[in-house]
Amino acid sequence: MKNKLTTNLGLKLISVLFSIVLWLVGTSIGNPTTSKSFYNVPVVLENTDAITESGRVYEVLENSDVISRVTIRGPRSVVSSMSESNIVATADVSNISSLDTVSIKLATNINQDQINSITPSSDTVKLNIENKKTKTMALGTKISGEVSDGYMVGDITTDQNLVRISGPESVVTSVSKAVAEITVTGFTSDISTSAEIRLYDADGNAVDDPNITQNIKSVNVQVSILQTKEVPLVFHTQGEPTYGYGFTGNVECDLQTVTICGKSSVLKKIQSIDIPAELLDMTNKSDTFTEEIDLLQYLPDNVQLVDLADSVVAVTVDIEPEISKKIEMRESRIHVTNLPDGFTASISGVEETFIIEVIGLAQDLSEVQASSLEGTVDINDLMEKFSLEELQEGFYTMEVSFGLPDDVRLLEPVEVVVHISAKQE
Repeated sequence: MKNKLTTNLGLKLISVLFSIVLWLVGTSIGNPTTSKSFYNVPVVLENTDAITESGRVYEVLENSDVISRVTIRGPRSVVSSMSESNIVATADVSNISSLDTVSIKLATNINQDQINSITPSSDTVKLNIENKKTKTMALGTKISGEVSDGYMVGDITTDQNLVRISGPESVVTSVSKAVAEITVTGFTSDISTSAEIRLYDADGNAVDDPNITQNIKSVNVQVSILQTKEVPLVFHTQGEPTYGYGFTGNVECDLQTVTICGKSSVLKKIQSIDIPAELLDMTNKSDTFTEEIDLLQYLPDNVQLVDLADSVVAVTVDIEPEISKKIEMRESRIHVTNLPDGFTASISGVEETFIIEVIGLAQDLSEVQASSLEGTVDINDLMEKFSLEELQEGFYTMEVSFGLPDDVRLLEPVEVVVHISAKQE
């Protein structure tokens, strides 16, 4: 029996080896080794609480938690059936290096024992680790766009006035303000909306870091839209200047009109802003004077100034000394008025030509000319002066009225004698 087993032993070994070679060749031809690449494979970070539980935060740098290419090599029947979901890439943060890098471990969730090799284009995740910082900030508002012509933005209120942010210390420190942004383009009525909260640095650049967390992302906002209207300023004066001085009637202000805002139902009732007379009191004044007036105190309820720079105005009241002017008059220009029927009147007591002297401001005296003056004696005034119920004959001394402008007066009154007599039948 032993002889049978050992007979032609070399030949038998050659046959076995040849069979194995044939099997390998057949296998290689039927199921050859091949490779397949997968792209943008995400890496799962494990045990990140090793960082976060110590009061720190991490940031993945250079998108290193995504492997741009992973190549698998193995039998074609195995490799061809695999997809990206079968690639498992992990990085255990508890094994972080002194350079803040974590090695990537690659495996497959199927046929792991049949894979010849798994080769990544990168094998580490790079992290930036910082202390975690939290701060609470006042929430502001920011308007974008323009409301319709004739309108403006009024009060803005939010249902929250604070926002709390957390994240890497360097990023949180760079945030200088948090604002809710509202677009008002084309609006003519009040706005009620939800506005997203945005973060900005000191230079006004947006801070949009995915590692920043906020306790609130948006707030409810109420925006009041007000109508605008341009109205004149009307100034009132009171009192009399010192004797010998007069008010020219000129009240000058650095603003003639102001633009106000409010609800349309309120504005339609307002035609001017009236400044009370007690603010411009001329009593015993002997020179031009200026007063500063705060317009805000004299705005109607629920009305505001569009430009607060216009709130205080300087108002100048013009006062000048009076001057005198002499005018030559003729007796023939004095007439008796309101003489009842049945009586005649004659005037005496003045020269055929005489001088009157009038006093007033230069601007008023320039309009007073002899050609425009007529002297009159009113019989009604005569009867009142002498307490007469009926006109009686006699001689009466009366002052002559020359019909002077209101702000012009005679230095000395002109008196004449009026002779009243009954008409002869």
